[in-house]
Amino acid sequence: MKTKFLLSLLVIVSMISCKNKEEEKPVEEVKANTFDVIVDLDIKKDDELILFYKDPSIAYFDAKNTVYYGVKGKDAPQTIVFSIPEGILPNDIRFDISSKKDQEPITINSVTLSFEGRNFKIDKKDLLKYFTPNEFIKFDETTGVATFSSNGENYDPFFLTKPAIYPEIEKVRGAKM
Repeated sequence: MKTKFLLSLLVIVSMISCKNKEEEKPVEEVKANTFDVIVDLDIKKDDELILFYKDPSIAYFDAKNTVYYGVKGKDAPQTIVFSIPEGILPNDIRFDISSKKDQEPITINSVTLSFEGRNFKIDKKDLLKYFTPNEFIKFDETTGVATFSSNGENYDPFFLTKPAIYPEIEKVRGAKM
């Protein structure tokens, strides 16, 4: 009787342990479904870059609709990714390329818009086709180098979009704006 009990107990324990092993599955990392603006650049000094975005419900760029990216200066190219909050599909962007008055020239190698596997890449030679630098930036499209100036205490270098980028944003979004 004891043997039957022990044998039954052993069978039950082995079945439970086998069942537990089957249920353990590797945890998959779930990436948020975000619209990303990916910038490949060379920046030698630490800085904070900012991406402003609008969707059809927003008339003007404002501080609420921004993504900040603190970047560490390096002597090598680096890629930074601005992920717009999930559920927001922008129809316009503004890229603030520097917050530090003493920033050295920055080389922009490319800017890529990405959403759900759809991408649009803008190389440095085409940057001025899709973006306009403001008065604080001098941009050389052959080298991709942005140099900065200030106007007294004023310093706010940024790139605004040109109309040529809107059809490309629509394609990446996968929907008309």
